[in-house]
Amino acid sequence: MITLVIYDITDDIVRNKIAKTCKRFGLSRIQKSAFLGDINSSRRKELISKLRRILGKNRGNIQIFVLCRADFALREVIGYEEFNENEEIVLV
Repeated sequence: MITLVIYDITDDIVRNKIAKTCKRFGLSRIQKSAFLGDINSSRRKELISKLRRILGKNRGNIQIFVLCRADFALREVIGYEEFNENEEIVLV
């Protein structure tokens, strides 16, 4: 299923570790603090575990949403995608 990870973390080191972890799990950056991708349930559980460890007792907030393809198809994108990082989001 489609996984959306968003976060608000002030510590640069922790924030960068979160971003790198999301990328390693195959998620694509869609905004400065948002990643999106299609991963299965076991990979998502592993991702959540790693993100918990990285955040630890640091101040911040990470939210993970699971979206079905029907709901994802209803999304609206307003404006342009600023963060493609040479990655293409392909969710069919």
